[in-house]
Amino acid sequence: MATIRSMNVMPESEKDGEMVELHPTSLDLNQVEPTPQVVNWLRMRASQWLTTAQKDFNAALFARDGSEASFDRYADARSELDSAEAWALRVSEFVAHVR
Repeated sequence: MATIRSMNVMPESEKDGEMVELHPTSLDLNQVEPTPQVVNWLRMRASQWLTTAQKDFNAALFARDGSEASFDRYADARSELDSAEAWALRVSEFVAHVR
């Protein structure tokens, strides 16, 4: 997974409409330059991750059938949702300090 040491704009491949396989937690917010573009990009990524994690969690929750596989899927989805929520909180704190 790639990391961005100093980001002053969105990654070039996202500017071109391509998605970057960059997990939000691989970013160190202490090394991110808080430009308006970066702040918007961080909000968008946090929102996307939260939405996806919530959908996956709901699917796993309602697909539980008592099997070990469904329990594992539920546990993984819950963990991913917890991580997405924590990241969204870190982004919101970062954005609040920028203002």
